[in-house]
Amino acid sequence: MDVRRSGTEVLGLEEWQERYARQLLLPEVGREGQELLDRKSIAVVGAGGLGSTLLPVLVGAGVGKVLIVDSDTVSRSNLPRQTLYTTEDLGEKKALLAARRLKAYNPHCTLTTSTERLSPTNAHQLLSGKDLILDATDNEEARRLIDSVTREAGQHWLYSSIDGWCGQVALFTPEGKGYCDLFPESPSTSEGLEGSSTPIPVISSTPALLGSIAGAEALKHLLGLATLLSDHLLLVDSLHWSFQLLKR
Repeated sequence: MDVRRSGTEVLGLEEWQERYARQLLLPEVGREGQELLDRKSIAVVGAGGLGSTLLPVLVGAGVGKVLIVDSDTVSRSNLPRQTLYTTEDLGEKKALLAARRLKAYNPHCTLTTSTERLSPTNAHQLLSGKDLILDATDNEEARRLIDSVTREAGQHWLYSSIDGWCGQVALFTPEGKGYCDLFPESPSTSEGLEGSSTPIPVISSTPALLGSIAGAEALKHLLGLATLLSDHLLLVDSLHWSFQLLKR
């Protein structure tokens, strides 16, 4: 699926200025930053709860090329928090549905999809050449694979996870400690991918909150802005409204 090309050349200056008018007012963005976002290419691994917030934020902001990687289909238990989908979508592929909906949000963003599960055989090909890889999976195996592939390729990736009312976000850089350094041992129990026999408990507001935070961090990185999350881990507890930054 391919939905556009390229920034002001396709939109026309007047339409481009109208679409991004509020972002253009920001001193951290402006015309130069907006055109920079248009040139960026990202991959989002996971189009579930986190992806349902993260993807519209980034596509709406004008990130130029977005690859959506997700092999899952929509189930009824997804619907409270995976707001890209409806009851009529049950059984359909999330990546394809998400791309169609996101095209309506911003038809000038190039959207591509993979309905294959991220694996050692396809990860290098799918993630190669991207300016940022975003983890929206709730899958330990996928995170460790992303960490390995991006460190080998010298890429940045953004980690997000959720559990109940809580979540974590961090930006991993090629020169810093990796995810496997921060979490050296795999959990002994499943983290509960959608459809697994041991799903994690989660309230619908948690992926929306953590997806928004991850979206802000992704945009800051793509704009070349400094962030504490390049060497810190952010812990969020929305039940008790606690935010902690831990030095990595």
